[in-house]
Order: sequence, then structure tokens, then C-alpha cells
Amino acid sequence: MRFSSLVAATTLGLVVALAPAGPVLAGPAERQANCTALGGTLSGSGNNQTCTVTTVVVSPDVPSGTATTTFSEDRPVGDPVTVDTSRPVRQPNPTMSTEERDTGEATVVRTERAGTPVVTEEERDAGEDTSEDVVVAGTPTSTTRTERGTPTTTEQPTTTNCRRVNDERSAKPVEKCDRAVLTTRTTPTTVVTTTTTPQERVTTTTQPRETLVTTTTPVTEVFTTTQPRESCTTTTFQTQIATATTQQTERTATTTQPTTRTTTTTKTAFNFPRGTDIPTPTGTPAISTSSAAGDSIITTADVPGTPVVTTGTRPGEPESDVVCTPTAPVITSADGDTREDVETATVPAEPTVTVTREEIDPLVVETEAPGVPIVTTDTRTTGQTCYKNPATAEQRRNRC
Repeated sequence: MRFSSLVAATTLGLVVALAPAGPVLAGPAERQANCTALGGTLSGSGNNQTCTVTTVVVSPDVPSGTATTTFSEDRPVGDPVTVDTSRPVRQPNPTMSTEERDTGEATVVRTERAGTPVVTEEERDAGEDTSEDVVVAGTPTSTTRTERGTPTTTEQPTTTNCRRVNDERSAKPVEKCDRAVLTTRTTPTTVVTTTTTPQERVTTTTQPRETLVTTTTPVTEVFTTTQPRESCTTTTFQTQIATATTQQTERTATTTQPTTRTTTTTKTAFNFPRGTDIPTPTGTPAISTSSAAGDSIITTADVPGTPVVTTGTRPGEPESDVVCTPTAPVITSADGDTREDVETATVPAEPTVTVTREEIDPLVVETEAPGVPIVTTDTRTTGQTCYKNPATAEQRRNRC
């Protein structure tokens, strides 16, 4: 059925319902009431009044255009899953512990331990005494004297009082000197050394002696037990295992579908036949339509996001290395019976020495050796002059 026909039929039924059972006098109030009952608007006056009924029908929104989808930020979903990606790796700075323990069977050895010997000594003469005379020289003392010999005199020419006579800028200095005679007097000397050595006669009397030594030594049985031992060092490494943790995510997909909304407006005009207040349709209703954007249809759905993978480490089981090396055994000893060993021996002792001294004439020795000569010099001028490094013919004739 067309929409316009449905509207006309509805309006006609409403008119029939409003029709009175018998003749009714038409009046403005009744027409207004009947027009209002139809939802219309009464216009005009007298017998030319018109009731216009306007109906507006809005159809449901219809999808149109291209839908758009937006995604939210990823958010974690579910529990993260962690897996190991490496074998346990030993970490630096291990802890070390050392313990000692018995190893093997203990052995027992019987030995003897000598105690502290008790030594007694008795000193006595041994044989006849002997005497010996020795001349012993004392510390020598020396005196010296110098004796002069016959002096000798020598003379040789020389110069004195030299002074420069040419320009300072000259290559060689020309000096004018006084002629002189150097007289040297040499006196030879002789050093006479007198050495006096005191002497004494020393008589040494020696009485031989000996010592009788008696040694009493306690000897104890000793049972020595040796228990082998070893030292075990345990090095414990902490370990770490590389891990990869995967966190699943999801995001919300929001889809926006635009729609179109169609509005149909129907205008039906009613008049009132003469002598009645019942609205009666006149002509065909005027129908108009318009379209506008309706409410967008928004749907949301959860979709998988990008998994977040993080790497890390976790502690693994500790790993230990044990290295054992032998250590000093534990040695214990127990004493048994004790006996005494006695030994005697005769050893030479320091002899008794008696020394007597007697002074005798000293030993005097004189020696001679050349001494340092005594040299004296005397310089006297002759009253003449000469030149060193002469530069002129006259100066060269009087060269020093």
C-alpha cells in the first residue's frame, strides 16, 4: 500500500467517526474542535473555513557512504608469557668456601724422644805444665830531625815589571820589561828518623786441663699418629638466564557508519460542506520528502593488538666447582715408657795460663832519607829594558 493512500484512509476514518448520528447545526466551535481532533489547523471564516492537517513521518536511518574505523591504544590482555632464551650463564664474583676433612687411613709410627739432658762437669789437671819465653815488642815511637847540607847558588836572566806599550786593539800586545837577574839558592836537607821500640820478655806457663762430662738423657717412647687431610674449595657461581616475555594486547576497533534520514511531510486539506461541521477531504494530499544525515551507527569490537616482547634475565640455579688439594696432615702423639741413657766423655778444657812480664833494653834504629831542599830566590834589576812581541825594528833590536 502506498504511504499516501494509508494517510488518506486514516483521515477518512477519523472523519466518519466524527460524523454525528443526526443533523447537527454547524458552528465555529465544533469545526475548531473537529479540526483539532484531526491534528489540523483551522483557517478561513464562515462557510469558507479550511482545516489543514499536516503529518510528518520520519523513516528509520539507512546506512550510506563509507564506514570509517579507528583503533584505540593497545592494552594488555591476559597474563604475560615468559620463556627462557639461553642456558644459565655464570656471573662474576663467585663465593668461595673452604673446608678441611680427613682422607685415607691414619698411620702410627713408633719413635723415641730424647728429653733434656742433665750434664754434670768435673774439671781436673791433665799432665805436666810447660813454660815458654817470648820477647814481645811494644809500640814503637819515632822522632825526626832535619840536617842541612852545603847550599848551591845559580843565576839566570829574567824580566820584570812588564807593561803594554801598543794600542789595546792590536792583535799582539807589545810589552816593555825591565831586564833582571834571578838568583836561586838551594840548600839540600837530610831527614834523620830515630825509631825506638820498647821490649819485654813474657814467660807463659801453661797447665793442661780436662773436663769429665757426664750426660744423663731421659728417652721416652713416642707413638705418632698421622691423619692425612685435604682442603676442598667450593666455588659457587650465581647464574642468570636470559628471558623473553610476551604480553598479548588487544585494541578496540570503532567503526562509524554514516546514515541518511528521510522525512515525508503530507498536507491534507479538509473543508466543511454547507450545514455541517464534519471535515471532508478535498483533492489529493500534497506529499513532500527531504533527506538529512542521520545518527551514525557506531559499532565497537575488540581485536588483537601488537604483542609487546621484553627481554630480561632471571636467576638460575647456582653452579659449584669443587677442587681438593692435600694439606698438612693432622699429627698427634702419645708418650709411652721412659728410660735414662748415661754417657761419659773427657774433653780438653781451657788450660790454666800464667803470664809474667820483664822489661828489657829497647831496640833503637836510625834511618836517613833525603829531605825537601830549601830554595830561596832573589830578583834584582840591571837598569836595562827590553821588548816582548816587538813590532818595530828598534824594538826587535832590543828583544827580551
